[in-house]
Amino acid sequence: MIKQAAWLFLALGLTACSSTDHSTLPSNSGVSDTLLEEMPEEWADSYAGNPEVQLFIERLVRLYNYDKSRLELAFSRIKLRPKVIEKSDNQPEVITPYYEYKTRFVTEDRAKLGQAFAKRNEYWLRKAEQEFGVEPRVIVALIGVETYYGRITGSKDVFTSLTTLAFDYPRRKDYFQSELEAYLLLARKEGWNIGETKGSYSGAMGMVQFMPSNYQKLALDYDKNGHIDLWGSEADSIGSVANYLKHHGWQSKQPWYVMAYVANPEKVTDLVNYGRKASTEMSDWSALDVLPTQPFIPRKTGLIALRTAPETVSYWLAYENFFTIMDYNPSRRYAMSVLELAESIGRYESH
Repeated sequence: MIKQAAWLFLALGLTACSSTDHSTLPSNSGVSDTLLEEMPEEWADSYAGNPEVQLFIERLVRLYNYDKSRLELAFSRIKLRPKVIEKSDNQPEVITPYYEYKTRFVTEDRAKLGQAFAKRNEYWLRKAEQEFGVEPRVIVALIGVETYYGRITGSKDVFTSLTTLAFDYPRRKDYFQSELEAYLLLARKEGWNIGETKGSYSGAMGMVQFMPSNYQKLALDYDKNGHIDLWGSEADSIGSVANYLKHHGWQSKQPWYVMAYVANPEKVTDLVNYGRKASTEMSDWSALDVLPTQPFIPRKTGLIALRTAPETVSYWLAYENFFTIMDYNPSRRYAMSVLELAESIGRYESH
C-alpha cells in the first residue's frame, strides 16, 4: 500500500492513498466530479494501472503536449464498463430483422415531430440545402432516427465508454483508441472537463450523434455564435449533418432507391447486400432478371434485401445516396429507416 501511495503521489500529485476522501476534485483539475460515482478503490483496478493506457498517455503527452497529470487523474477514476461491451456485441442494426427494427423509428409520431422540427428550422434547412445539396427531410429524418430530434442524446460519460472500447474490445480497439484520442483533444480545445460529456454507449455525442473525430472535422458553428453546440443548437446540428453527408458524397437532387422485382433470388445471392457502393448498371441487373418496379434513372445501383415481414423479403435497387447514409451508420436497416422516415416527413409536409 505504501508503494502504491507513493506511485499515486508521483503520478497524480495526490497526497494520500485510497482511503482519502475524493468526494470532490480541484476546480482546475480538468476532470469531471461525475467520474467519482464508480471510482475504482485501488489504482491497479483503474485504467491508469493498465500498461497499455500508460503508453497511450505517453503518446498524447509526446505528440500533443497533453497534461500528463490530467490524463492520469482521469484514467485513475474509471474502470471497465461491461455493458458497453455487451451492447457493442448486440447491436439492433445487426441482429434485429428490418420489420421489427423500423418500428422504433418509422412511426407517425416521429414523422409529425419531424415536420414540427422542419417548420421551426425552415431557414437553416433551406440554407443547408442550398449550400450542401441535401434535402431538408433527409437531414430531419437522420436527426429523428439518431436522437428523436435531440430528446435522447445518451446519458453515459463518453470518456469511460470510449476507454472501455479502446482497451477491452479487441475487435475494434484501433478505431476506438483513435476516437478516444479525438475526444481528449476535443475536451482540451472546448474546455470540457474530461468525463462530463454525455453520449451513447459507443461514444457518439449530441443530437446528431457524431463520434469525436467527426465532431473535430465536420461539426459546424452554423448559427455563427462562436461556439459549436451539437446538444443545444438545432442550427449547428442541421449544418453539421448536411456537411457530413456532402463530405461523404451526397448527390444533390438524385434518387435514393427504387423497389425491385427479383425473379430468381438464387441467381443473385452473391450480389445481395454486397458492398457499400452503387456498382452495377441497370442493364446488368436486367440481364440477371432484377427489374425496377418504379420509375428509375439509368445509373449504377446496388441490390438491397430486407425482411419486411416474418416470411417476406423485399428488394430495392439503391443509388449512391443510399450508401452515403450508410457512411453515417454502416447498416442497411438504419439507412432504410432514415429514408423511409424522410418519405413520411415529406408526406406530412405536403399536407
